[in-house]
Amino acid sequence: MKHSLWLALLLGNSAQALDYRNCGEDWALRQSPPQRILALNQHAADMILALEAGPALAAVSYIDDDVSALAANHYRGVPLLSHKYPSPEVLYAGRYDLVIGGFQSAFRDGVGPRRDLARHGIASYLLENACPEKPSASGFQAIEQDLRTLGRLLDRMPQAERLIARQQADLKAAQQLADGHPALKVFYLDSETRGLDSEGKQGFVSELIASAGGHNVLADLDLRRITVDAETLLQLDPDVLLLADAVWSTASAKRAYLAGHPALSRLRAVREKRMIDVPFTHLVAGEHSARTALHLARELARISH
Repeated sequence: MKHSLWLALLLGNSAQALDYRNCGEDWALRQSPPQRILALNQHAADMILALEAGPALAAVSYIDDDVSALAANHYRGVPLLSHKYPSPEVLYAGRYDLVIGGFQSAFRDGVGPRRDLARHGIASYLLENACPEKPSASGFQAIEQDLRTLGRLLDRMPQAERLIARQQADLKAAQQLADGHPALKVFYLDSETRGLDSEGKQGFVSELIASAGGHNVLADLDLRRITVDAETLLQLDPDVLLLADAVWSTASAKRAYLAGHPALSRLRAVREKRMIDVPFTHLVAGEHSARTALHLARELARISH
């Protein structure tokens, strides 16, 4: 009897409610650590897995750049709930206690407003760089904030601190490489299917490119998303093209499009094959970002020499 009471008290103390701040608002997680997590975007799932909280990750939705996951219906061993965002009905049926999104659209176009989820006892978290209002910390600082907050909620603070230390080391190494050559002009091509989609100053890609020793040719435009035409890109004449590799717009399709375009095929970066392919989820803010910056820094240093 005493043993059962002791066990009950122990379990009761290990599962406690936690308050946290996210996107400038106060939220509550009814039970920490959570037992059933749904990641609404691939890079949100990657952050949970990097924090070594995989056993609690019950499902993933919206795979961006892993074709094998779509074919196998699992992402890194975790069941794929839906190819895009699940309906609210599907979400509620899953009895998740924490839902994590990587883009605003996860709660705007997907499972419904976060306050509605909270009223049903489901906690939510949106990666800080995706917050509707610009957070006090953005870019790599916001990624550190994500890691610390989620590390606390998931009872994975040692893992969070290790990831933060690794991010800082990777950024330092990238900066050392970047200091060795003048900044190269880089154009980021997100998609070519409806025009040349890219990002401006507000997009995380601008900071990512700068940390690697480059300059986003659209960074002077105070916008997040930008679509330009072929004539504009020819005038910008970037030194390097950064190509997102996504399931809806592969890097190989982008290369074929650029090579076959009557105007864009004349771009110096296309003629000289100065193009860098990177998985789409590694170009949005997440636990991969500093490693991506270091990879880009190595590529830009190689191209500059």
